[in-house]
Amino acid sequence: MPEKIIIRDWPRLQQYLEGRLQQGGISTVSLDIFDTLLARIETPEQVQRGVCRLLAEKLGRGFSATQVWQVRQSCERALREQAAAAGMDYECRFSELVPCWLERLTGAADEERVSFVCDTESELEKLALYVKPGAGDFLNWLAQQPLRVLAVSDMYLDSSFLRDLLIDKELYPYFAAVYVSADSGLCKYSGRLFRHIAEQQGLGLDESWVHIGDNPLSDRRAACEAGIQGILLYEKAALREREQQQLNVRMAQYGGIWKGQHFFSMLEQRLQADNTPEFITRDGGGEQDFFYRYGRDVLGGAFSAFTLGLQERLQRKPVEKLFFVARDGFLFRQLYHQLDDRVPDEYIYLSRKVITAASTADGLTLEQAQVAFYNPKQQGLRSVCKVYGLPEAGLLSLAARHGFSEFAEPLSDWHDSRLLSFLADEEVQAYIRPIGKQHRDLLEAYLEQVGFLGTERVGLVDIGWNGTVQKFLKQAFGERADFPQVQGYYFAFVPKMYNDFGRDNVCEGIIHDSRRDNACERIPAEFEEIFEQGARAQEATTIAYRKTAEGIVPVFKSGQSPDRRAEIECNPLVAAMQAGVMDHWRHFRAVQRLSGYSGQDILPYIYGQLERAIVYPDRQETQMLTRLVHTEDFGDDHVLDLGRQPLAWRDWLQPLRLWRRLRDSAWRYALFSGGGSGVGNFVLRVAYLHAVKK
Repeated sequence: MPEKIIIRDWPRLQQYLEGRLQQGGISTVSLDIFDTLLARIETPEQVQRGVCRLLAEKLGRGFSATQVWQVRQSCERALREQAAAAGMDYECRFSELVPCWLERLTGAADEERVSFVCDTESELEKLALYVKPGAGDFLNWLAQQPLRVLAVSDMYLDSSFLRDLLIDKELYPYFAAVYVSADSGLCKYSGRLFRHIAEQQGLGLDESWVHIGDNPLSDRRAACEAGIQGILLYEKAALREREQQQLNVRMAQYGGIWKGQHFFSMLEQRLQADNTPEFITRDGGGEQDFFYRYGRDVLGGAFSAFTLGLQERLQRKPVEKLFFVARDGFLFRQLYHQLDDRVPDEYIYLSRKVITAASTADGLTLEQAQVAFYNPKQQGLRSVCKVYGLPEAGLLSLAARHGFSEFAEPLSDWHDSRLLSFLADEEVQAYIRPIGKQHRDLLEAYLEQVGFLGTERVGLVDIGWNGTVQKFLKQAFGERADFPQVQGYYFAFVPKMYNDFGRDNVCEGIIHDSRRDNACERIPAEFEEIFEQGARAQEATTIAYRKTAEGIVPVFKSGQSPDRRAEIECNPLVAAMQAGVMDHWRHFRAVQRLSGYSGQDILPYIYGQLERAIVYPDRQETQMLTRLVHTEDFGDDHVLDLGRQPLAWRDWLQPLRLWRRLRDSAWRYALFSGGGSGVGNFVLRVAYLHAVKK
């Protein structure tokens, strides 16, 4: 009997075969397929359960995934017992299993359902499998040697399925033939499949034939007992990985964070095995490489979960048309377009600037004026003019009449008596209304042009946060008979400014909605700007509209404004982040199809990912992300400081100064980056969680 050989990796295996080849002692090499050449991100049982889930969904009411699974198991067991009773090995054939399974389930095995099951099984197997590291290089080397190379597997799938699978993984050309136990009813573990292959190929059962696989019984011992040289490929890391997969499956049954952990462990394996990323960095691991990885590994999960949540909601409550709001709806539209079941959609050029300007057609109210004061850098009436597109020149003398000596004086008292009397002045309102009407007429024509007005049910998709666009659209045009029922879906919804959005005007934050009173999901609100940066388009903010021969077109902020110039410099970094998100989404969709997990299933884990990234950033993340330039679309040219300067010891000696820096910082946790221990971040986070409403 050939000697017992255990080899622990592909390079050593190649070295062993090179020695044998020099001795002229090998003519044939056969390789096991599953867990030898191909590794899994999911266990075989879970793949089969996934097929059962999808079949139950197709069959409709009256069928559960558990019921479908139990019938499959029963049919498979019966076929294996029949094979054993007929003198074959304990094996079955998928092409025989499927009709038996469907007939027992539904009473008939029609061609369409048989085809669906076979195609789904093949699809999910392809999603679950990937070529193991090192296997491709080994096969390339093997192909250059004067050897006959065979693929041999104990597997219930017919050889036609395996050929299709090997073609998908670009491995099929390496093999002279593919043998699988399902075809002959003979298995490796009994040695009978090896003898069958010897007859088919005209091979001797001797050491000139080397068989390689990961199973110590069927790939080494049975092969050696048959007379050929069996080699056990013992990869300890691969064994541990399969053990971890089993543990992940068991833990996922407990729900909570464990489903997400199971989901993202599969996704991480796919990412690691991916040799074809859509974005190849050219800066040698520099800033673009960092932003690509940040998009893929941090923002990718949250944005993908949002898109999945959007898809689920649209399936439950369909709309006729979906509108992605410029600019922060840009990436969401790219993600949405990768889905198979889509409704008509459009990228709509709206901004808080053009919406609020149109809302003053009937005058400016105190509530509207106060919107401008949410900006920490607000400049009183000047900010009001910028937000609502009002020329300052026509209001300077009127403001002075009501006691405003400085037009740009910040207003800390939002009910300042001067402001109240200014807004109550009919001459002020008479100046504002025609300007607002002009803005409104152009906006109205644009909304008619893109089909927002005149469509019965529409969806509005944006990053968040207060639903300003949706609120003001309803306020400005809600009285029209053709104003649609609006379903607003936001990455995060934190309605600090408004509560009443009107009848048939629904708002929901998919990743975070402050009305759910879940303190743990509030993490996106702790660094809103990074999500806006990750989702935004490259073009400038829409500040107005103009009428042309082709219709109403948007007018963008000048490329010469200071904030826009700084933003343009950051566009390559944003593009790198978005390429990372798109790569993540590609794998996310595959894992979701395989697992069937819903957006709600994985959200607890998403919150944990974001907690780590936002509350406990590492030094590189802080240094890189604070280089991004964040602007706003409310009319100002301000650039928001994202926390580039960490806290210094002087800040701790001045409690009021410290408090102001924490209060005004867009990313307060970045201020502690100089410490390195994370203690300050932890203390601040605990204080916040105790302060917010649970």
